[in-house]
Amino acid sequence: MAVKLQKPILVGGIGLSLLLWLLDSVQNSVAEFGGTAMLGIMAASLGVWLLKRPKSLAPQKQTIIPSTTKEVAQEAIATLTTTIDKLALEVEGINKSEKVTNDISQLRQKVVTLTQELEREELSIVITGNQGVGKSALTEILKSQWISTNSPKVEVTDITWQSEWITKNEDAQVNPLSPYDLILFVTTGDLIDSEFQALSKLTTFGQRFILVWNKQDLYLPDQKPQIIQKIKETLSTINSEENLVGISARPNSIKVRKYQEDGTIQESIEQPLPEISGLTQKLNQVLEKEREKLVWATTRRKAEIVRLEAKNILNQIRRERAVPVIEQYQWIAAATAFANPVPALDLLATAAINSQLIVDLSSIYEQKISLEQGKQVAGTMAELMLKLGLVELSTKTLTTILKSNSVTFVAGGAIQAVSAAYLTRVAGISLVEYFATQTDSNSVNVEKLGKIIQSVFSKTQENNFLKSFVAQVMSHVLPQDKKLEVVSTPVQ
Repeated sequence: MAVKLQKPILVGGIGLSLLLWLLDSVQNSVAEFGGTAMLGIMAASLGVWLLKRPKSLAPQKQTIIPSTTKEVAQEAIATLTTTIDKLALEVEGINKSEKVTNDISQLRQKVVTLTQELEREELSIVITGNQGVGKSALTEILKSQWISTNSPKVEVTDITWQSEWITKNEDAQVNPLSPYDLILFVTTGDLIDSEFQALSKLTTFGQRFILVWNKQDLYLPDQKPQIIQKIKETLSTINSEENLVGISARPNSIKVRKYQEDGTIQESIEQPLPEISGLTQKLNQVLEKEREKLVWATTRRKAEIVRLEAKNILNQIRRERAVPVIEQYQWIAAATAFANPVPALDLLATAAINSQLIVDLSSIYEQKISLEQGKQVAGTMAELMLKLGLVELSTKTLTTILKSNSVTFVAGGAIQAVSAAYLTRVAGISLVEYFATQTDSNSVNVEKLGKIIQSVFSKTQENNFLKSFVAQVMSHVLPQDKKLEVVSTPVQ
């Protein structure tokens, strides 16, 4: 199907590329290699400069967790409902599968459940921390000594802390601890850096925690005040110094000597009783004063978890719509670069084409990116690809593959065509992954986009994919009589 070029920035960029080719064709007096290469470099630089105006992109604002109120929880449920409605609207009019229909139905049922949970009386507590800190022992004691007598409407479980819960994705506000109302984070002494980072992230996400210093019996009496003071100073940086309690969930057994009346000494091993009174007092205080707030905060987090479920389904549907758009533009980029034998102009053509691609993809993902902003983002992406060395690396790799096929390699503009198509695809897939993580926004986080571009580039460097991609590009740009020869020539 023929593609109509009705986009002004697209036509303008391609026109500039062709104009520079014409200029190059009359520069016979200039040394062939040096003049052409220099002209290509100048053209690429000019293209990036034209597309990237001296306007800076607005920095992305960090997500701020609102204070916990019932209204905030209800707002989170309303946001979830809106996301589900968008999903239902997105699949309206297309051949949606039975699975998608069932998914939407289940998501709506979860909204009903969350609304009911706003009045929940039962609380869930999770005990977490690194291995060997005494989580299981503390869980058993709380169940036998505290819950059974004072708090029958409380459930306690323990989970070993995993550092990737907060480091794998800096923007993730949900983790396996999110569904719990209160976290007891157990340590055995002064906080190590990973533990502090965990508590800091939980505070940012609005999760209530109590830091439990276990195994106090291992320290001398004069050491305890010093350790407590040091931990409190650390916690004060996240306004949580009041959340520290010390316990001995399972004290080490001690040797006891008893002097008998006859002067002999009798030795025995005794097991001291657990000392958790400070923790139980703190728990009773928190549950009495903050029970409703804990429920509301957990409901908000659960709503976010379900919203992400809905968004993942929505993003999958949008991706299915976006991929054909990316392929359409990559063939345009390939055809444009193939018709223009000037080296390095593939980057210029790619940047020009990507401007309109950005606008079209942003429309699919309901992002508020104008044509002017699309030009800025295209220039930024071109600059990122140059700085990261992706343009040079991809050109070398693709050239090696092209050399394995004499027909494609000798074809004028083959390297430029494949390179332009490949860079367009990398840019398009990167934008799809970037938009999938964004809420409605008219700004672009350049640092985050750069990381995604690197990741997508690495994934597409698999040799079999590149060989297949080269064959596809050349089948689109070569004349009909050459296409049969390319298809029949196996790629080594």
